[in-house]
Amino acid sequence: MTLGEFQTTHERIRPYVRCTPTVPSELPGLWLKLESLQHTHSFKARGAFAHILKLVEREDSRTILAVSAGNHGQAVARAASTFNRSCVVVVPQSAPKAKVEAIRSYGIELKVLGANYDEAESIALQMAKDSDRYAFVSPYNDIDVVLGQGSLAFEIFEQVPEVETLVIAVGGGGLIAGIAAAAKQMRPGVRVVGVQAEVSAAIYESLKAGRMVTVPDLPSIADGIQGNVDLATLTFPLIQKYVDDVVLVSEEEIRRAMHHLFHKEKLVAEGSAAAAFAAVAEGKVKSKGPAVVVICGGNLDFKMF
Repeated sequence: MTLGEFQTTHERIRPYVRCTPTVPSELPGLWLKLESLQHTHSFKARGAFAHILKLVEREDSRTILAVSAGNHGQAVARAASTFNRSCVVVVPQSAPKAKVEAIRSYGIELKVLGANYDEAESIALQMAKDSDRYAFVSPYNDIDVVLGQGSLAFEIFEQVPEVETLVIAVGGGGLIAGIAAAAKQMRPGVRVVGVQAEVSAAIYESLKAGRMVTVPDLPSIADGIQGNVDLATLTFPLIQKYVDDVVLVSEEEIRRAMHHLFHKEKLVAEGSAAAAFAAVAEGKVKSKGPAVVVICGGNLDFKMF
């Protein structure tokens, strides 16, 4: 993925996504990139529009198919409805109700299948084999999706030119792969650190093993980065090449981060976003110069919160 490809995608999706603000945190030397203020309140809108715009340009009339723990489904549903395209989104039974209802609000076909994300993804991938009927949009294992997520790097460098460290939550790896690949091509010296929940750390364990592995699919308050990853994902080699480190945070550390973000920063951040903030707040990521944490989403079940 060349810098030119990232730049082209950035320009293509610009009319359909917000340039979100990056604001100083209450913690010294830390900035927060507020993708929680993006359309659908998650960075996922960037990748979804990048892929679906390609389908529209090619006049591909197949039904759009996605699987999601919540945020990717909302983004795909919004993009599909923007262009009046038929769309099916598969979500697991474990998906937060707030996210499920948000997906449903776009008027697409919603299927609740599988007990957890791993099972839902397996079902969706089986459906996607009917390629004459469905155009599958992976949440992470998709070139256009990764290029779309990488558009964040351009905004961060414009808003915080002196940034030295980028801190990004990692699930399937689409966000960190895109940002890291774009950022390192623009500024090789910038440090990129990923963050995963201790209870669901497929990419962390895969990096240790030197190959993609499967881990137990345990529940996490950071549901957006919970679950396993397609063993053939294109994000893994990008992470190996461009990401400097991946660290882990506990469920209690994520909860403390959510509490801080709400009470001190006055920000609603879901568990996945709070995980990245927790890594800095708990001293697991340190930076000599300014650091930017991507607050990747603000969709959460307020009863749980």
